[in-house]
Amino acid sequence: MKIIIGYLYHDLMNLYGDSGNVKALVYHLKEQGADVEVRTFTVGDPKNFSDCDMLYIGSGTERALDLTLRDMKKDMDPFTEFIESGKPVLATGNSLELFGKDCIGVFDYDPEHTGRIVKDVHTKCPLTEKDIIGFENHAGHIEGMGDFIIEGEFLGTYIIGPILVRNPELCKYFVHKLIGAKDPAHTYLNEDYAYEEEAYNKTVNAE
Repeated sequence: MKIIIGYLYHDLMNLYGDSGNVKALVYHLKEQGADVEVRTFTVGDPKNFSDCDMLYIGSGTERALDLTLRDMKKDMDPFTEFIESGKPVLATGNSLELFGKDCIGVFDYDPEHTGRIVKDVHTKCPLTEKDIIGFENHAGHIEGMGDFIIEGEFLGTYIIGPILVRNPELCKYFVHKLIGAKDPAHTYLNEDYAYEEEAYNKTVNAE
């Protein structure tokens, strides 16, 4: 099976090792026999996501966020159409702000910039049984958000780390989501999240 991950603004929105999220997905998808392609999109590129099975975007500096937003506003339809298609989207760090009503307007949340938030995170997530761990460092704040925004198959979170490397259950969630969309009867074999489990357990045990 062929799976294509669209990596948005990989050269701008890649603070805190966010590319690790894509690398983790690729590794575990290939573990299940998938032929995986990472298709990158950045400023000035045509935004055709019709062949993509998932979109990912990481966190960036405030300048990178502004450059990314300017580019997204030039052609907002492909982003909206992909999200409405029901395929998974993961936005980590401050990139989730790009989809709010004052940016490209896919969702109705509105970030406020009231001061920088820097903290370790240990929290519940509706998509996993185990708690999610990670780190936050951002200037925006969304009133009433909690730690996650889940709209259909869109998951937005300020948590970085990278989140999929440090949280094996969440990584497995996306792997199963992508494999299941291609082959609902797929038999999962040789699932080895030992490195992710080690990273998770070291952090939890150190708290």
